[in-house]
Amino acid sequence: MLQPKDRSSHAWSPRRPRTFLHGYTLVELLVTVAILAIIFGLMISLAHHVRRQSNNRATCAILHRLSQAMATYYAQNSDHLPLVPELLPANRMEAAEAVLQAAALANNRAFTAALRGTKLLSDQSDIIRDAWGTPIVFMPHMHPAIGMTAQDWFFFSAGPDRKFLTRDDNLYSYDQ
Repeated sequence: MLQPKDRSSHAWSPRRPRTFLHGYTLVELLVTVAILAIIFGLMISLAHHVRRQSNNRATCAILHRLSQAMATYYAQNSDHLPLVPELLPANRMEAAEAVLQAAALANNRAFTAALRGTKLLSDQSDIIRDAWGTPIVFMPHMHPAIGMTAQDWFFFSAGPDRKFLTRDDNLYSYDQ
């Protein structure tokens, strides 16, 4: 039979747990911060994309509703469109943005009043804006600087940059 060893002897001393600092090293901390920064950047980018798509869909719905209202107006008024100020004269291909904004506002007020007079619009405001707050424009005829369509008339929005002659982000009622 084995005899228990003397506790005072060095050979039998119980193992002491080592004490370590439990935490991150500097490299682990930097990697964690970098991963979190990447994830945060991706989330912001995704949120921006979702918001832009939502604004595009909302504006397309407004353009579609306006197209339907104008088609009804056109049919009810012996195939005549309302008289609206032009955004850009037919002989011009460019204009200052401030001039375009003022013309867009006058155009919007004119077609809104015409459509409201026939009870085709339920909105009570005198200006119909897109999702970015820019007035929507009615084009009674095609214009190469703004947009071209097989249909003579159309509505369009300046898009997210709020500039009327940047065709890459403009939204058109004929794109439905």
